[in-house]
Amino acid sequence: MEYKKYKEYKPDTICSVENCDSKADYEVVLYDYYQNYSETFYEQDYTCPFLCQKHLEENENKAQGERRPRSYVHYPFTNKHKAQGYSKYNPIKEVYPQLFDSGDIENNKKLQIDLNEINAELIKYLAKHPEFMREMNPRKFEFLIAEILKDKGYEVTLTPSTRDGGKDIVAVYNSPFGHQMFIVECKRYNEHNKVGVEVVRGLYGVQMAGNYNQGIIATTSTFTKGAIDFIKPLKFQLELKDFGDIKDWIKNYGK
Repeated sequence: MEYKKYKEYKPDTICSVENCDSKADYEVVLYDYYQNYSETFYEQDYTCPFLCQKHLEENENKAQGERRPRSYVHYPFTNKHKAQGYSKYNPIKEVYPQLFDSGDIENNKKLQIDLNEINAELIKYLAKHPEFMREMNPRKFEFLIAEILKDKGYEVTLTPSTRDGGKDIVAVYNSPFGHQMFIVECKRYNEHNKVGVEVVRGLYGVQMAGNYNQGIIATTSTFTKGAIDFIKPLKFQLELKDFGDIKDWIKNYGK
């Protein structure tokens, strides 16, 4: 994601809130969307570029106003210049991965580390702030969906990050009547970028070629009419899960 930055993060960077000496956990950006120009605007918050976990939660809990483009939200710490739009938060590890990855860890160990970062605490936070899913690294979003499927009783395998014919996750569900194999494609899109029919057709082709029982597309956005129409005769073979469906999955996690 390209946006204007005023201050770079360093390993010793602390939270921007006055008198806080906690390490910075998030980079703060101002977000707005210009409907007439179909343009998304991001800019690092000049008045409060970094927050720790504690002050992020306080900033969100005490915010007043509707979190939507072209509106103004009052925050206790961020957006002190009263720009239109609202605050979004990018995890430091997502924005500056080079400062955290040693580069000599085996791929399977990296996978396990990432899976461990998708924990109950993060999912609990996402239940309150589901819009944050749209700011996750796309690969991390795949790990989130994998963790949710594991919680539902599936055995999951993630394909390499270089992609594998359109499928991100292979999930197996075992029952007394045998096992079913699912393929899942994850699309971490912004709310204005709908998943089109070409993506659905692509996954259906992979499903047929691999003889999987069902294909699922999970997105933080929604689907075009063409995509929805395409699956109507294939309702037992393809499922489309949009932002609302994933919010429900998160709310029911662990239950």
